[in-house]
Formats: sequence, C-alpha cells, structure tokens
Amino acid sequence: MDKDGYIVLRNILTEDELNNGLSCMVENKVNYKVLKKFIDEIFFPKITKHSIITNPQYVKFRFSNNNNSTDASTFHGDIYNHSDLRILPIYTCLCYFDDTQMEIIPGSHIKNNDFSIESYNKKIVLPLKRGDILIFHSNIHHRGVNFDKKGDRRLLQVFDVFPDIESYKQHSSKLIIVVPTEQHKTTGRLSYELSKFPIIIDTVSFFHYNIMYYDLQYKLPIMDIAPSDKKGNYVGYESARRVFMDDIEIESQNINIICDKTIKTMKHSNHYWYLLLLYALIIILGLCIIYKLWIAYNIKYHIIKSYKYCKRFI
Repeated sequence: MDKDGYIVLRNILTEDELNNGLSCMVENKVNYKVLKKFIDEIFFPKITKHSIITNPQYVKFRFSNNNNSTDASTFHGDIYNHSDLRILPIYTCLCYFDDTQMEIIPGSHIKNNDFSIESYNKKIVLPLKRGDILIFHSNIHHRGVNFDKKGDRRLLQVFDVFPDIESYKQHSSKLIIVVPTEQHKTTGRLSYELSKFPIIIDTVSFFHYNIMYYDLQYKLPIMDIAPSDKKGNYVGYESARRVFMDDIEIESQNINIICDKTIKTMKHSNHYWYLLLLYALIIILGLCIIYKLWIAYNIKYHIIKSYKYCKRFI
C-alpha cells in the first residue's frame, strides 16, 4: 500500500450487501441517511477486516452515477500535501456498484517523487467490477475514464478517511478544504462535457497533469488560497455542492455530504488577484517609462538634427 499507494479488495461485497447500498436510491435522488447506514454498518466493517484502516474517521462522502466527471476526468489528487510528511495517512475509499475503470499513477502519492514523462507513463488502468472496493492514499494522482460509456456507473466515494482515532487527532487540524465557487462550477461543467470525448480529455489530462504537479491548477484560474495558508497543511478542493449530514435526507446525486463539521474550510483568497494587479501595474509602469524615454530620445534627436541643420548656414 505504501509503495504503490492503493489496494483493490476484489469482489468483497455480496449481492445482498450491494443491493442494501443501492436501496438508498429514490428514482434519481439519494436517501443519504440510508446510504450512511450502509457506510457505517457494511462498507467500513468490510474494509477494517482487510486493510490498515482499523477505526475509520471520515469527513465526507458522495454518491454519483456517471456524473462525477465534473472533477474526476483529469488527473488530480483528492488532497495535496504541503507538509514535510513523505506519505499522508489519509485515504479515499470507493465502492463500485457497476463495472468501470480507474486510471492511476502508482507511487505518485510519495512526496518529492520527480515528475517526468516516464513517471506519467507509469499510469495504469484498473478494471473495477461490481462489488470491488478501491482504497488509495488521498493524494495519489488518479482519474476516472470512459465517462462516455452508456449505462450505469454508480459509485460511492468516501473522502478524507483517517485510519484510526489517533491519526485523526494528530492530522485533522492540518486538513483544509477549499469550498467551491461559481468559477469551480463553470470549470466543472466544462470538464463534464469534455469527458464525453476520450481523445480530447486524454490530451487535456496530460497538460493538466503537468500544471497539477507544479501546483498551478488552481493558481492559473486564480481560484487558490495563499501559499502561507497551504504551508505545513493538507489541502483539498471541492467542486460539487456541499451539504451537512444533519441537514439532509433525500437529495440529488453528486453532492458532498459533510459528516465532520470541525474540519477547516476556506474560500479561495484574493492573493493571486492582488499579484495579478501588481504585475499589471508593474507592466503599465514599465511601458510608461519606456514611452517617456522614447519621447525624450526623439526630442533630443530632433533638437540635435535641427542644430546640425542650422549650423550649415552659419
């Protein structure tokens, strides 16, 4: 698990258990109280018997059906590690109700692993079957693939999972969630449309991986928090709507259901707007100085030229 960053528990859930989980569905909506009971009484008991997660403490979960490509169709991490820890003790746990695929880059969860074309080319496609559970370090680089396929792609995602109470006490105060804005929703809708075209989204994913590796994916659209807020912390970004578990019962799919209200949240700051404004002012000031120098040079040039011309007749 520490080496590759993930494990797949194959065919771990029975048909009865899967149907129990799917009983949460009310037409195209979800009864989240029923789903949470499935998580607590079936899903995690299976995981604790077969993994290093022994007493899970989780922050949020989400249920989707072929519509989580708003933030899952390009390579990303669920959390980004801005601390000195080599490996984060925080996990994402996925429950598959239908056959599908996940593309993942083994080892990309380890801090200071250098980016190269070779590391990108280590990506593999995991075939995942109904009844499988996938567990990975939350900062491993991964993405969903083949969103254009017809049929169901029902998936339960449980995010920000601490393996035990001690890990939670030690690390939860360093977790920061950047909550979504209208800009996030707009880029999410664009990702959803692009995900329907594999050739396009594969190309986009490669370039996105480059900027993600250098922590630019939220800086470039100016949707990030300040570096001082990141330093020493673990940062996650949400694109879907968030609702507290206590305030919900039956709701739409693909929303983040928040179970832990104590985790720190932030909106993206104006830090990069200020930097952009500063750079713009510096450029404008520089252009003004160049223009003034050019005017002064031309005036001097014409004075000298006129002087030489008049001197010919003296």
